[in-house]
Amino acid sequence: MLALGSKSCAKAWATALLLAALAHAEVKRVVIIKVDGLPERLVEQYAREPAGPGREGRTLLPWIAQVFGKNGAWLENFYVRGLSLSAPSWSMLDTGRHLEIRGNAEYDRYTLRGHDYLNVVPFFLGYAASRHVDTPGVELLDDRGIPLLLDRFPYREQYEGFQLYQRGVRWSTLEGSLKQSFRRAPKELFDEWQTGFTLSHSVNDQMEQELITNLANPRIRYLDYFTGGFDHVAHLTVDRDSQLHAIQDVDSLIGRVWAAINKSPLAATTALVVVSDHGMNTAEGIYSQGYNLVDWFNSAAGGGQHVLTNRFPMSEFKIWGLDPLVSEVITPSKESTYLAGQTQYPTVTMELDGNEKAGISLRNNDLNVLQILLDQLARKRVHGKSRAAVLNLFFATLDRVRPVWRSDLDELDQEITALRKCMDADQAKIQDHPKQWTPEQKAEGFDKAVRRAAAQIESWRAEALAYERYRTIMTRLLALTPADFDLGNFKMEELIPPHSLGPANSVYDLRHYVVGLAPGGVAIAADGAVDFEKSFRTVDYFPALAALSVRNNVQRDVDPQPVDFLAVPLPSGDAVWLYASEEKQAVIRRRPGASGSPELQYLPVSHLTIDRTGGPDYEEQEWGPGFPLHIIEDPEFHLGEAWLREWHTEREWLEAVHRTKYSNGIIGLTEGLLVIANKDPVTEGRRDRLRNDFFVFARDHWNFNVRSFNPGGNHGSFLRVSTNSVFLIAGGDQTGIPRGLKIQTPYDSLSFVPTILALMNRPEP
Repeated sequence: MLALGSKSCAKAWATALLLAALAHAEVKRVVIIKVDGLPERLVEQYAREPAGPGREGRTLLPWIAQVFGKNGAWLENFYVRGLSLSAPSWSMLDTGRHLEIRGNAEYDRYTLRGHDYLNVVPFFLGYAASRHVDTPGVELLDDRGIPLLLDRFPYREQYEGFQLYQRGVRWSTLEGSLKQSFRRAPKELFDEWQTGFTLSHSVNDQMEQELITNLANPRIRYLDYFTGGFDHVAHLTVDRDSQLHAIQDVDSLIGRVWAAINKSPLAATTALVVVSDHGMNTAEGIYSQGYNLVDWFNSAAGGGQHVLTNRFPMSEFKIWGLDPLVSEVITPSKESTYLAGQTQYPTVTMELDGNEKAGISLRNNDLNVLQILLDQLARKRVHGKSRAAVLNLFFATLDRVRPVWRSDLDELDQEITALRKCMDADQAKIQDHPKQWTPEQKAEGFDKAVRRAAAQIESWRAEALAYERYRTIMTRLLALTPADFDLGNFKMEELIPPHSLGPANSVYDLRHYVVGLAPGGVAIAADGAVDFEKSFRTVDYFPALAALSVRNNVQRDVDPQPVDFLAVPLPSGDAVWLYASEEKQAVIRRRPGASGSPELQYLPVSHLTIDRTGGPDYEEQEWGPGFPLHIIEDPEFHLGEAWLREWHTEREWLEAVHRTKYSNGIIGLTEGLLVIANKDPVTEGRRDRLRNDFFVFARDHWNFNVRSFNPGGNHGSFLRVSTNSVFLIAGGDQTGIPRGLKIQTPYDSLSFVPTILALMNRPEP
């Protein structure tokens, strides 16, 4: 595990290079327009393309061309660092910190408590009931002690739009949007109700109006506006006109905001920034195909697993899928053997809307073995010598895992104690708060700060109780001995924790994953012991997933195999294994460099194996085509095999590979799968328990968005079309921001917040 601080040398160097291009800037106020999913390549294309007859001298995006192309700075090679999904991407853009959130939904392994970062409806309802103050992503970042860019400004100096990482709710915005909606003609309202009534346009209009109004207030120094219009359209269709219209809506918004800035009292010192969280893998004439991994895991080939997701699969085609308060759905398997009908034991979790990426976690493999053996003993399906053999295997398995699991429970005890200390300390701070807040106190945000602390205390309390339930059951299991073993004294739920995945799996577990007894049941070897190989059915999930294929592939330009490769961290904590096939694999290694910034090395390998206790064993291969990320054969890679064999800094890798098909994938994989050491007893364990066992990445024009497959564009992978995003900046005469500057040097989203703060001469978070 690499021990890097939150302000790594790599980030500082990248920021310094970028600031050199924006030298002498002096910004007093910043306005940020956040556009979900907007690809730089489409913006650049349409900003150059002539508007056509009657609009001579203009482009299809006249305001972007004028404000940023002629009068600002344009970063042509700005990339998502990590995963090109909204929740992870915006978390980095809004904080300037390494990833804490690695999916659009995540689950705690011990308790299966879900974090659904995209579903903000419960947040609004919780805010109204004083149970929440911030959206789910902000609550998690606060728990980790990570501030937003917004937090660098006093409460009175902020104007924040509605977005994923949002603090508080301005009911005035919703009230104003409702008034605007119902001012329309009755027939227009009726037509919209028939086709699906939505307030999104009205909310956006109201936010824009409030933003422009607040520009006239010189006290406000931070303003932002979020729009998801393009992302929504691009997911639904590959049609050029539809996507262009959505981008032109953004262009018109930029024009109105730019005009308002120029009329404002701080026009000369205001910077306007446009940024997007990822690109979009969309191409005219090619529809994105969906593969249902929930169905596959339910199937016998996938292990007959009960799958837990954050929403209903194919939710837009089900009445109950319309319920926005649903946060957990278990899809049972009809092929399950030892867990048939027992949906209290989900064995797989996955995020339902990961697009080109699926984050997968499986229940602990040894828990599966223990439950299968307990089931055989409890139901008296084995007798005599067979029963004795099953009992011996049960305790041999328990004895093998007992030291590690007891250590995990000891750490969990310490974590629960630390959580309760935090609860007590925060409770003492807020218990004397006023019952009524003055207008001045509300204007400073004091009331929200107290509600925020109270909400965090309640979240910690619920978490601690769930951990205590898990600890109690696991402690009872580990305390079993042959001498006092009597299943008549226990129910299964008292020994095997329901609604839990238990400890994390190793790579060995994932390659030898037990999904039930073999068709012949328990087999006894000649020595009287259980023959494990003959008694249990196992799945090696790496070749099983990589080999998936569809028979009816109706598009010539789309590969019939939906899986590109799988990625999993190796036991050292400083390496990632990529699996495309037994012959085509890779190991990406990370180490601290001499300057303090991380260095990376890519090794092409094959036939990686690993036992229960040792490190990985693999065959190093010569560079050739077909290895994950396809670097050597990419026409945009120009440095050759000798360069690839060496260690290089992230900066060197970014410059070398960012124009290849998989862009900065080698950096994104280490960012997404490896963690930076954190010794905080309150947060480290809970952060680790949110990590998936492995990621599955889709091939070009495939997606795993089981909530509702996206026929248009997708993102989530490391393909350059998905990672290349937008960073544009322009400013008034006194900001010093250069005019007409095209920046070719590549940067990633870790540079965004430090750049904004440095331009404004404010300290980094």
